[in-house]
Amino acid sequence: MFLYIFISIGIVVLLLVMGFFWLSHWTKKPDADYVLKFIAKNPERASLSVIKNGKSLVNVQSNRLLSLASTVKIIIAIEYAQQAAHTEIDPAERIKTDDLACFYIPGTDGGAHEAWLKTMEEQGRLQNGTVSLVDIAKGMISHSSNANTEFLMMWLGLDKINANLEKLQLSIHEQIYPFVSALFIPYEIAHQKKLDIHDKKDAKKIAAYIEDISQTAYIEESIRIHDKLIQDIKGDYKNKVNIKAWHNIAFDRLVSKRFVCSTASEYVSIVRRMNEGMYFSSRIWEHLQPIMEWPMNGKRNQRRFKSLGGKGGSTAYILTYAFYAEDKQGNKTELAVFFNDIYGYETVKLSNSSSVFQSAVLTDSPDWDNKLKTFLER
Repeated sequence: MFLYIFISIGIVVLLLVMGFFWLSHWTKKPDADYVLKFIAKNPERASLSVIKNGKSLVNVQSNRLLSLASTVKIIIAIEYAQQAAHTEIDPAERIKTDDLACFYIPGTDGGAHEAWLKTMEEQGRLQNGTVSLVDIAKGMISHSSNANTEFLMMWLGLDKINANLEKLQLSIHEQIYPFVSALFIPYEIAHQKKLDIHDKKDAKKIAAYIEDISQTAYIEESIRIHDKLIQDIKGDYKNKVNIKAWHNIAFDRLVSKRFVCSTASEYVSIVRRMNEGMYFSSRIWEHLQPIMEWPMNGKRNQRRFKSLGGKGGSTAYILTYAFYAEDKQGNKTELAVFFNDIYGYETVKLSNSSSVFQSAVLTDSPDWDNKLKTFLER
């Protein structure tokens, strides 16, 4: 009897281990069709807009307001290029990496900022503890450095950044605010309400309070913290807060829900302006193109495309991207895809499959175009 139970338990454990390794392998394997199927099966959590050669190819919930994650950095890149074109800023100006460090929160960006700094050092662009302003802007897009983003919000001005929403006729787009600073809001709430953020019951009260406050109040608090970080040269405030010690899944989810929102339709319109080459003046495009077309640094993309640019973003619950491309035959494609409220294996699988999906859509392929239309519009 005991032997039978022992064998049965062993079989169950073996099946669980095999299942785990299968799921791990499956989630890591890129699959463009999985992205397509997910959009079709989950229209309430997905949004898609594709334009081919000036004509709308497919739209799925493209006017649904969804969180943007780092894809919102496209707007900041546009403002950077405009100020550089009008000589309001000097792209060659050297900035101390210590000034960027004021906005760097270890463990919250997937190692993006450190990877960018390493690249700068390897390329000889990090000199005497400084980098150029243009490299900061490039690092915001190519490496998705949140520290660079928050620094540029300060350097360029939030009001000027947000003014682009009207200029670009983005009537649905929500106000852009310092989202790195927003990570400190639970701590500030705990301090104001005299709650212990490390206590589970108090943490639930803090989360409930953040859920109840208005978006206006949330943004105002993030801006107040942003101003505090600007002054935090030695890092005393960040060390005191110690985000790593209390930040959890519940707070992560709150941040994702509160993130700046827009639509796939609006973002496909932005990248279309870039792809068509008629909206931005040549002076602005001279500064914007090198930032947005970072994928063209790859030889494989150089062989396939005349131009390729865009930006993606992700959290544990959000995955978004907006890209444009012109292939060697002159075919132009714009793509915007937003996923919200994803979790677990969905996030991993969609993230690992995003590049192959983008490649399939941005490459001129009648078979894939037909697949998009027939699968998503039936």
